[in-house]
Amino acid sequence: MYLVHARLQGPPGASLPLETRSLVRSQIHDGDGVEHVTIHPDAVPHPVVGLYVRADSLAAAESRAARLCRLLLGCAGFDGWSLPIVEAPMVAPFCESRLSDPGPAGPAVDGCGQGHFGPAENPSTPSDQQRK
Repeated sequence: MYLVHARLQGPPGASLPLETRSLVRSQIHDGDGVEHVTIHPDAVPHPVVGLYVRADSLAAAESRAARLCRLLLGCAGFDGWSLPIVEAPMVAPFCESRLSDPGPAGPAVDGCGQGHFGPAENPSTPSDQQRK
């Protein structure tokens, strides 16, 4: 399954019609593999239609999403709208930024997992760690 984002660019000052989600859903046919539709009307720089699509490849998922959104643009209320981008969102930059985030514990001192995804600090004192 693939998450595909379709950016919709409207005329200056236009808002995405409130019924966009139901209009997208009305264009879905058996075999399209669309499992879920979500609308992000306030996304920047353009509103986004998010589609979870079952497909054998990313290219097939993007193609199905593009077809649905081109059909959407043929519906009433979409005069002057275009479909500049249909693609899987890039999450790698987000994940990399989260991994390098020092988090509440501050930056890693020894590079061994301290920080955002590791323990904030070792609660034991050096004398507690010695065996007798």
